[in-house]
Amino acid sequence: MKKHYKKPITNNKKSGFVKRKTEDGLDNPKYVDVLSEDKPIANQKFGCFSFISPEKILENKELFYFSSFIKKWNFSKSVIIFDNFLHYISESYKIDYKSLADNFKDFLEEEKGKLNYPELWDDYKTYLDNNETYLQNEFNKRNNFTTSVRAIKCRGVYASEEEANFHAKILRESDPTFDILVGPVGVWLPWDPDAYKTGNVEYIEEELNQLMHEKIKNEELAKNAFDKRILDAKKKSMEDNKEKSEKYGNKISQTLDENGKLVGINNTQESKLSKQDSVAVNDIVNELFEGDDIVINKKNKN
Repeated sequence: MKKHYKKPITNNKKSGFVKRKTEDGLDNPKYVDVLSEDKPIANQKFGCFSFISPEKILENKELFYFSSFIKKWNFSKSVIIFDNFLHYISESYKIDYKSLADNFKDFLEEEKGKLNYPELWDDYKTYLDNNETYLQNEFNKRNNFTTSVRAIKCRGVYASEEEANFHAKILRESDPTFDILVGPVGVWLPWDPDAYKTGNVEYIEEELNQLMHEKIKNEELAKNAFDKRILDAKKKSMEDNKEKSEKYGNKISQTLDENGKLVGINNTQESKLSKQDSVAVNDIVNELFEGDDIVINKKNKN
């Protein structure tokens, strides 16, 4: 991390991110800076940092997790597809086992196209939520409990870059096991598991800015996808309830409003009030005592 960490990148190489400067060295109007810098702290301008990041082990860990998942995923999907196929056959045909097996093979070919990437990714995240502790223990056993955790250590914060470099030199001599890098306080810094890459590259702010853009975008997409899954689950549940109510003659007590929230189905004054998240006291008084459906005392009812 050198002092020229904010030097504009103006080369002609094509890249997948928006740069601060155009090829002519002018400010790029399309560049939106989302890399906020913290407020300065007196006498804390530059810091010394060390990192631990067993990247090769971490990659193997992700591969181990996904391999465990895909075995179960294939089995689960096969069971579901097979069950659907048997239902289809049982309702439509009376055939021997050989014909059943041949039709099942064709059915599997047709179903393959329905298993898309988003579904696979959602299933993988659900699998990790339910099994991550077990998988972590199994992974640790296979790797003799070698750590797979990233870590950062702040070795000191100083008033100037010169002072930080001086202390970093002393630390390198006393602790040669770890690389010690110097960087400004309150600013997003590039970092690579291979320390020599971090030490030799410029502070490529444009790439970090693009990374932050993608982080914000992905968080919004993840939230929207989660909300959609919740709404779809509610809709499916309501459809199932509707089918059961029609089959058994039961009344449906709830439905979905325009915002996808469950609401009761009745015309009482209490139901109307329950739809509101917050209601002013005056509104409650008006609804209870000045509305069309007021019942104060049954004894006085004519």
